Amino acid sequence: MKRHHIHFGLILLAILTACSSQQSSRPTVKQGYWEIVRKADWETRFYDVTFIDDQRGWAVGNTEGSTLSHETDSVIVHTKDGGEHWNLQKSGTYHPLRSIGFADGNIGWIVGDNGTILHTEDGGEHWIAQQSGGYEALHGLHVVSPQEVWAVGDLGALLHTLDGGKTWDKIPGMDDHSFRDVQFISSDEGWIVGYRGIAFHTLDGGRTWQQSPTGVTWELTEVLFLDSANGWIIGDSRTVLHTSDSGQTWNLMTEGSNDRHEKTYGQVRRRGDEPLHSFMLFDIDFVDAQHAWIVGDMGTILVTRDGGRTWFHQAGGATSRTGGDSVIMGVDFVDPSRGWAVGEFGTIFHTVDGGKNWELQSVQSYLLSGSYFINDRYGFVVGDRGIIFSTRNGGKTWEAQNSSTKECFCSVYFVDAKYGWAVAEWGEIAHTSDGGKRWEIQESGTKQALLGVFFVNREIGWVTGNAGEILYTNDGGETWTIQKSGTERDLFGIHFVDEDEGWVVGDGGWILHTRDAGQTWEQQAEGVFEEQWLSGVFFLDAQRGWIVGIDGLIAHTTDGGNSWVRQDSTVDNFLRDVGFADALNGWVVGGEGAILYTVDGGEVWRRQTSPTSYNLNSIHVLSPNQAWVAGDLGIVLKYRTE
Repeated sequence: MKRHHIHFGLILLAILTACSSQQSSRPTVKQGYWEIVRKADWETRFYDVTFIDDQRGWAVGNTEGSTLSHETDSVIVHTKDGGEHWNLQKSGTYHPLRSIGFADGNIGWIVGDNGTILHTEDGGEHWIAQQSGGYEALHGLHVVSPQEVWAVGDLGALLHTLDGGKTWDKIPGMDDHSFRDVQFISSDEGWIVGYRGIAFHTLDGGRTWQQSPTGVTWELTEVLFLDSANGWIIGDSRTVLHTSDSGQTWNLMTEGSNDRHEKTYGQVRRRGDEPLHSFMLFDIDFVDAQHAWIVGDMGTILVTRDGGRTWFHQAGGATSRTGGDSVIMGVDFVDPSRGWAVGEFGTIFHTVDGGKNWELQSVQSYLLSGSYFINDRYGFVVGDRGIIFSTRNGGKTWEAQNSSTKECFCSVYFVDAKYGWAVAEWGEIAHTSDGGKRWEIQESGTKQALLGVFFVNREIGWVTGNAGEILYTNDGGETWTIQKSGTERDLFGIHFVDEDEGWVVGDGGWILHTRDAGQTWEQQAEGVFEEQWLSGVFFLDAQRGWIVGIDGLIAHTTDGGNSWVRQDSTVDNFLRDVGFADALNGWVVGGEGAILYTVDGGEVWRRQTSPTSYNLNSIHVLSPNQAWVAGDLGIVLKYRTE
């Protein structure tokens, strides 16, 4: 019995010693939490902006989000110091707000969806709902006086008040039209514009309206008359119309504008047939008879200094802005030098030199799709509209880099602090060899959307994309060749363990494997994940790997992908990316802010507290204590240990 007890004790001691030895060889895992290190000031789509002087202004819109459930609130922001600080004002409604106008510093109106009309008599300290008498979306507003206001919208909505909005009358006979804007030159003379190129003119205070043929058939978004004779209309298909005879004739100023801009103004198109004028123009503002600005799609800001005879790009189109372009929907100037422009992604721009330079007054909420970090202080995130942001201080500040493209980036990869690649829609591959100071576009040979990128060194790399696209380079991207994937499904995630062996995953449950640098790709686990969307893949070595995808899918292989075992994620979110620090410690991120963590190689996945409910799209793991995540609305998370 005594020998038996000694034997058992020795066995127990050996087990404890072995466990202690194993534990001491593992990286030390500290207790940590996820912290937001980049967040937009306004997760908002701004539709309009107005200033009553160089200090006091307002912008209106609605919230943006990962899903429609997030877009359930209207937004009114106000500044008293020229935009240095913007503060939220309570709207009392959740419907999107489309247009704002003031009679003076106190009395103003806002119109929006579902027949929304808001009124203030104290500069927006309080906004009171007024009854429009309908539920049509209202898009345009013009304040004639503190008592007289016009509003227009869908389904023939043409509303008028002569008592400050206590009662609103709907002008009959316009039900066949949808209007976008209204302007009155006086109480008697006014204009309205809308869908299908329509423009109407009244000389009797809106009792009767006569149509003015514009010569175009697409949507017109804004009308502005300087006096009874001289007026402007803008709209879709880069339309800029001008009349000098009270609308009897309209001249399409942008007809043939691409050639004219190239030959006359010396502006060269950046690529192919990209237009120098945007496809949709949203707002026009004349600050005097000579100076005016137009804003629109693709970050477009146009300026004229000669009364509209010539228009030049200050941003968008032929002029690339560092940090990406957003749709600009509202513009307002208080004098020829000082103005503001607002748009999607919470964008608020300001200029003090007539638009020669536009400075952001907000941190924007671009969708971020990819992330890569060299270390805990230095890294990159990429996303919508050619966005590349970098940080060199662990996320305290972010610097926008000129990516040389406006296409939406989907993924980014660096092999060291200098050499990196980012891939985007329309076959765009951007490359830097100096840590992002300069990005140059490489010729990919495809127009497919490129979704994933992976390099094993400065020379050898792969890119995946739509319709089964796989590209390969062995010279750092100087040349790219197409590899046969054997599928036309979209391919998202990619990971290589050396110069020869790697995996690609995609739509329809496709898992592709190569042992010869992609000369041949073979399908693995055929039918196992049939018609399931696989979005992320990560391998520690040639045997051990994980894949993630739709409906909370996590699967693990220990034999190089020949067989896969599902691991219980405990969630049903769309899981978008996976990363491991070692064989035990890893994370998965996904839809609606989902963050999962394992300390045992995925035997158990635990949900970690997430500081956001927005979709998380990319994770980069540096160690068991260091990881970064990028997601919707410009959010970046950092795993911080105590």
